[in-house]
Amino acid sequence: MGLPMALVDVDQALSGRWRAYENEVDLIRIQDPPTDTWPRLREAGFLPKPQVVMWRTEALDSEEKYLAALSGKDRYDIRSAYRKAKEADLLVSTEQLTGPLLTEFLELYERQVSGMRNGWAVAVQQSASILAEAETYCAVTVRSRDALVGACLNQDLPTNNEMRARFSAVTPGQRSGSLSRVLYCETLREARLRERRWVTLGRDINLYGHVGNAGLFSFKSRLGFVAVPGQLVEPGSGSHQADRVVRFAELADPTLLLSYPSVAGEEAAVAAPLWLNIFTASEELDARPFQGVGLAGTTVRTVSPV
Repeated sequence: MGLPMALVDVDQALSGRWRAYENEVDLIRIQDPPTDTWPRLREAGFLPKPQVVMWRTEALDSEEKYLAALSGKDRYDIRSAYRKAKEADLLVSTEQLTGPLLTEFLELYERQVSGMRNGWAVAVQQSASILAEAETYCAVTVRSRDALVGACLNQDLPTNNEMRARFSAVTPGQRSGSLSRVLYCETLREARLRERRWVTLGRDINLYGHVGNAGLFSFKSRLGFVAVPGQLVEPGSGSHQADRVVRFAELADPTLLLSYPSVAGEEAAVAAPLWLNIFTASEELDARPFQGVGLAGTTVRTVSPV
């Protein structure tokens, strides 16, 4: 299902005329609001934010340093994921991306996306461009005998000093074993071998509750990745928006978005840590599972039924 949304201008947002749509849509949005209007939009309940966020962390020079920065529970979950993979006799390796491997991956990826509430098979749409740049990719693969049960397509970007995890997928039977943790930790290991400073988990639409869910936010945070505006990593990636969540017909409860902090100027806002906003209809939501790293702060916002 698509997301019911109303696009309004700044005058409609500030005057309250946006309320004509609140019984019909889940989200009210201003696209590319001028930066000098951001303070007034915040006062009116609209949150200026980057359109997309990218998740990144430093590879550091050893796995020990990376793990030491995580909580004890998160270190345990990573080690448990590796232990389960070993007990299941899974073969973890790194391969050069080829046409046959991409085809194999896309079959796995499409099965995973088809099981999502609002899945979007982006990798399928971009398969031609991925294959055209195959020499820049390495793939972390996990196989059970000859069957591919998990993979992460990573693009090596030496000019950015970065390894970017573009797309990943695992079989339904491997999700309970947290095989994705193995994929991303192996991506970090490959980045260290290539002496890349940064590892990024690609880009997300900055709204967790529709295509991406709140659990995805928590998972990436618990791996030590920090959400930053897309344009900070990749200039020209996305634009500015100002959003207000008004109901949960197609959006999940809770829905999360990351807004710019209240600082002066566009450049300062993009460079500053983002602020997590949690929208919910519940007055008793436990926000602790959504405490990400590197955030300016967290606000829980109750959305009253209309």
